[in-house]
Amino acid sequence: MSIKVAIIDMVMIELTRHKTETSALILNFIKINNIEIKTTDIGTKAVNEGNNFKKTHAGERAIQDFLFDFYDENNGQKIALLLFEDHKIAGTAFVLPDNVYTISTRAFLNRLETLKIIDSAQDVVNAAFLAGRSFSQREVDVPPPAYPGMRSF
Repeated sequence: MSIKVAIIDMVMIELTRHKTETSALILNFIKINNIEIKTTDIGTKAVNEGNNFKKTHAGERAIQDFLFDFYDENNGQKIALLLFEDHKIAGTAFVLPDNVYTISTRAFLNRLETLKIIDSAQDVVNAAFLAGRSFSQREVDVPPPAYPGMRSF
Protein backbone atom coordinates (compact mmCIF):
# COMPACT_ATOMS: atom_id res chain seq x y z
CA MET A 1 0.00 0.00 0.00
CA SER A 2 1.34 3.41 -0.87
CA ILE A 3 0.37 6.59 0.87
CA LYS A 4 0.64 9.96 -0.78
CA VAL A 5 0.80 13.06 1.42
CA ALA A 6 -0.74 16.23 0.06
CA ILE A 7 -1.86 19.54 1.49
CA ILE A 8 -4.76 21.66 0.29
CA ASP A 9 -3.62 25.01 -1.11
CA MET A 10 -5.93 27.08 1.12
CA VAL A 11 -4.75 25.22 4.22
CA MET A 12 -1.14 25.93 3.27
CA ILE A 13 -2.02 29.59 2.78
CA GLU A 14 -3.63 29.72 6.23
CA LEU A 15 -0.66 27.96 7.86
CA THR A 16 2.03 30.09 6.23
CA ARG A 17 0.57 33.54 5.51
CA HIS A 18 2.22 35.03 8.60
CA LYS A 19 6.00 34.77 8.58
CA THR A 20 6.82 32.93 11.81
CA GLU A 21 9.27 30.27 12.92
CA THR A 22 6.47 27.73 12.60
CA SER A 23 5.49 28.81 9.08
CA ALA A 24 9.13 28.54 8.02
CA LEU A 25 9.27 24.99 9.43
CA ILE A 26 6.08 24.06 7.57
CA LEU A 27 7.38 25.44 4.27
CA ASN A 28 10.70 23.65 4.78
CA PHE A 29 8.91 20.35 5.54
CA ILE A 30 6.83 20.72 2.37
CA LYS A 31 9.93 21.40 0.29
CA ILE A 32 12.16 18.68 1.77
CA ASN A 33 9.44 16.02 1.52
CA ASN A 34 8.19 17.12 -1.89
CA ILE A 35 4.63 17.42 -0.56
CA GLU A 36 2.10 18.01 -3.33
CA ILE A 37 -0.07 21.09 -2.99
CA LYS A 38 -3.62 20.34 -4.16
CA THR A 39 -5.15 23.29 -5.98
CA THR A 40 -8.73 24.29 -5.22
CA ASP A 41 -10.97 27.06 -6.55
CA ILE A 42 -10.98 28.71 -3.13
CA GLY A 43 -7.18 28.62 -2.85
CA THR A 44 -6.79 30.01 -6.35
CA LYS A 45 -9.21 32.82 -5.53
CA ALA A 46 -7.28 33.57 -2.32
CA VAL A 47 -4.00 33.81 -4.25
CA ASN A 48 -5.54 36.03 -6.94
CA GLU A 49 -7.24 38.38 -4.48
CA GLY A 50 -4.38 38.55 -1.96
CA ASN A 51 -5.21 40.70 1.06
CA ASN A 52 -8.66 41.43 -0.38
CA PHE A 53 -9.68 37.77 -0.05
CA LYS A 54 -12.38 37.29 2.56
CA LYS A 55 -14.17 33.96 2.96
CA THR A 56 -15.39 32.45 6.20
CA HIS A 57 -14.00 28.97 6.88
CA ALA A 58 -12.04 29.02 3.61
CA GLY A 59 -9.69 26.18 4.61
CA GLU A 60 -12.52 23.89 5.65
CA ARG A 61 -14.46 24.66 2.48
CA ALA A 62 -11.42 23.97 0.31
CA ILE A 63 -10.90 20.63 2.09
CA GLN A 64 -14.52 19.64 1.50
CA ASP A 65 -14.34 20.60 -2.18
CA PHE A 66 -11.13 18.66 -2.70
CA LEU A 67 -12.41 15.54 -0.91
CA PHE A 68 -15.69 15.45 -2.84
CA ASP A 69 -13.73 15.83 -6.11
CA PHE A 70 -11.35 13.06 -4.94
CA TYR A 71 -14.35 10.81 -4.30
CA ASP A 72 -15.84 11.53 -7.73
CA GLU A 73 -12.54 11.07 -9.59
CA ASN A 74 -11.96 7.68 -7.92
CA ASN A 75 -15.57 6.46 -7.79
CA GLY A 76 -15.20 6.22 -4.02
CA GLN A 77 -12.69 3.38 -4.46
CA LYS A 78 -9.71 5.12 -2.85
CA ILE A 79 -9.53 6.24 0.75
CA ALA A 80 -8.47 9.74 1.72
CA LEU A 81 -7.10 10.25 5.23
CA LEU A 82 -7.87 13.65 6.69
CA LEU A 83 -5.50 14.66 9.48
CA PHE A 84 -6.98 17.60 11.35
CA GLU A 85 -6.69 19.69 14.48
CA ASP A 86 -9.71 21.94 13.99
CA HIS A 87 -12.65 20.10 15.53
CA LYS A 88 -15.19 21.87 13.33
CA ILE A 89 -14.16 19.11 10.93
CA ALA A 90 -15.36 16.42 13.34
CA GLY A 91 -18.65 18.23 13.88
CA THR A 92 -21.96 17.67 12.21
CA ALA A 93 -21.75 20.83 10.06
CA PHE A 94 -18.74 19.49 8.18
CA VAL A 95 -19.85 17.01 5.53
CA LEU A 96 -17.43 14.50 4.02
CA PRO A 97 -17.82 11.74 1.46
CA ASP A 98 -17.92 8.16 2.72
CA ASN A 99 -14.34 7.35 1.66
CA VAL A 100 -12.68 9.75 4.11
CA TYR A 101 -10.85 8.50 7.18
CA THR A 102 -10.69 11.24 9.83
CA ILE A 103 -8.04 11.38 12.51
CA SER A 104 -7.12 14.18 14.90
CA THR A 105 -3.56 15.28 15.48
CA ARG A 106 -3.57 13.85 19.01
CA ALA A 107 -4.87 10.45 17.85
CA PHE A 108 -2.40 10.41 14.95
CA LEU A 109 0.55 11.10 17.27
CA ASN A 110 -0.62 8.43 19.71
CA ARG A 111 -0.87 5.90 16.85
CA LEU A 112 2.62 6.83 15.64
CA GLU A 113 3.92 6.16 19.15
CA THR A 114 2.06 2.83 19.36
CA LEU A 115 3.58 1.83 16.00
CA LYS A 116 7.01 2.90 17.31
CA ILE A 117 7.42 5.46 14.52
CA ILE A 118 8.01 8.16 17.13
CA ASP A 119 9.29 7.72 20.67
CA SER A 120 6.73 9.87 22.44
CA ALA A 121 3.52 11.58 21.36
CA GLN A 122 3.63 13.64 24.54
CA ASP A 123 7.11 14.95 23.66
CA VAL A 124 5.70 16.31 20.39
CA VAL A 125 2.75 17.88 22.21
CA ASN A 126 5.12 19.41 24.78
CA ALA A 127 7.42 20.83 22.08
CA ALA A 128 4.42 22.34 20.29
CA PHE A 129 3.19 23.84 23.56
CA LEU A 130 6.60 25.41 24.21
CA ALA A 131 6.47 26.88 20.70
CA GLY A 132 3.13 28.54 21.53
CA ARG A 133 0.84 25.91 20.00
CA SER A 134 -1.76 23.82 21.75
CA PHE A 135 -3.44 20.56 20.85
CA SER A 136 -7.03 19.69 21.41
CA GLN A 137 -7.62 17.14 24.15
CA ARG A 138 -10.14 15.35 21.91
CA GLU A 139 -9.00 12.21 20.17
CA VAL A 140 -10.82 11.32 16.95
CA ASP A 141 -9.98 8.20 14.93
CA VAL A 142 -12.83 7.29 12.58
CA PRO A 143 -12.46 4.90 9.64
CA PRO A 144 -14.42 5.80 6.50
CA PRO A 145 -18.14 4.88 6.60
CA ALA A 146 -17.89 3.20 3.18
CA TYR A 147 -15.49 0.62 4.66
CA PRO A 148 -17.33 -0.97 7.59
CA GLY A 149 -15.11 -3.16 9.69
CA MET A 150 -11.93 -1.31 8.76
CA ARG A 151 -9.57 -1.19 11.69
CA SER A 152 -8.47 2.12 13.12
CA PHE A 153 -5.18 3.52 11.85
